[in-house]
Amino acid sequence: MKVLITSKTQWSNKYCIGGLEISTSRYVRLMTTMGTYQPLTAPYQIGEVWDLDYDYHQAKPPHVEDVRINRNNGLVTNGTNLTQYITQNNNITVWNGSFDLLFGGLLRWTSNGSGHINNPDNLPDNSVGFWICDKDLTYDGKRFYVYNRGILNTNKRLPYKGVLPATPVIKKGTLIRVSLAKWLSSDYDNVEDRCYLQLSGWY
Repeated sequence: MKVLITSKTQWSNKYCIGGLEISTSRYVRLMTTMGTYQPLTAPYQIGEVWDLDYDYHQAKPPHVEDVRINRNNGLVTNGTNLTQYITQNNNITVWNGSFDLLFGGLLRWTSNGSGHINNPDNLPDNSVGFWICDKDLTYDGKRFYVYNRGILNTNKRLPYKGVLPATPVIKKGTLIRVSLAKWLSSDYDNVEDRCYLQLSGWY
């Protein structure tokens, strides 16, 4: 199966690699044969197309994208224009507008502006998506991009998890990839289990 690499985020000493199946436009997350994230030596880079053999091993919904790679048949091509490929593909949904559109409007927000999913009985179809934001997103210099609503204490913030250096501003109209982190147990922060919204990259 040919897969276009669309994201690369680092978790401790491993990479979480996201992609799109070329033939189906289905979202995938490239796991090892053991079901773990990829090692730091993994060759996959954003914009490349790889020929891979894999099986689906979905995690707890909405994280239905996990695949375990059985064989890597090699690099097919690189340098894909991701903005053009994604926005001109009728099989890929791109949210165009405010944060309210993300994940079917199912996100809830904490008092400090962190988006999350917290209802296991009302979930989006998957845990990743593409967004053309209607406002500039400003980096706070630490780890968050901020959506400024212009109303006191109502800003939204997205933690940046990508491997590329942060830029001070992601201009409105830029194609952005967002995702939901894996479920965080209620034992961690004394609230219900949650999947938190994050920003994994832009094109």
